[in-house]
Amino acid sequence: MKKQNIFELKTKGYTILRKWVSKEWLKKINEVLPKSFKEHKKIRQNNNNGITSDGVAMNVLASDDIFIDFLQEMIDRGLIGSLEKNYFGGKCILNSFSALSNIKSESDLFYKKVHRDIRGYSDKIPLLLNALVMVDDFTIENGGTLLLPYSHLIEEKPTKKFWEDNCVPMTGSPGDIILWNSNIFHASGINKTTQIRRALPITFSLPYYKQLLDYPRALGYRRKEEFPEKTQQILGYHSRVPSSINEWYLPTSKITYK
Repeated sequence: MKKQNIFELKTKGYTILRKWVSKEWLKKINEVLPKSFKEHKKIRQNNNNGITSDGVAMNVLASDDIFIDFLQEMIDRGLIGSLEKNYFGGKCILNSFSALSNIKSESDLFYKKVHRDIRGYSDKIPLLLNALVMVDDFTIENGGTLLLPYSHLIEEKPTKKFWEDNCVPMTGSPGDIILWNSNIFHASGINKTTQIRRALPITFSLPYYKQLLDYPRALGYRRKEEFPEKTQQILGYHSRVPSSINEWYLPTSKITYK
């Protein structure tokens, strides 16, 4: 991140990295997203899950390795390291990696309501950070994400009028990434066009904050050695809770929490 991005994240609570994702990477992501949305819809229907949206693929990283590869790209290009240094003040791990599509007909879903992605308010403790990758153009018309600047500094939820008067639409192009302090109040705008508006919502957290999906278990413990040491850490392989006394006292090189 540039100094200006770091300053904005600390003061306003959010910043935008313009054209961070290459066209080559956007092409790879676009190739797998339709399949991912379709597969997740089928699983939800088979399990009689309450989520009815066609535009939700939660924890999609566990569905296709292309998303693990993209996470590796974020590591290799120094973005996650910069977040650890300038936001978390230490190591972080992946909390969630999903895919969402803002569809015109779905105007009342949970992610369109004004909310924080932290249950409660963490004040100055950097528990969680949001990174939203724009896969399509974000415009006012197609419901680009709305953020309330400086709301990470205030515990109380804004009134409807204050929100409407002060929220800011995040507009941009495919490849832009919005970063925001997860204490920021935000919502998806209403899509008034006939086109979908897709994004990859990714969150990172301090290592002791519970992941939305147990990624090491979902990917498989045996896969740990496939990944570089730093990637193991980000995926959560170094933040597993021991399940027995024997596991607690494993050799230092094999302990599950370090």
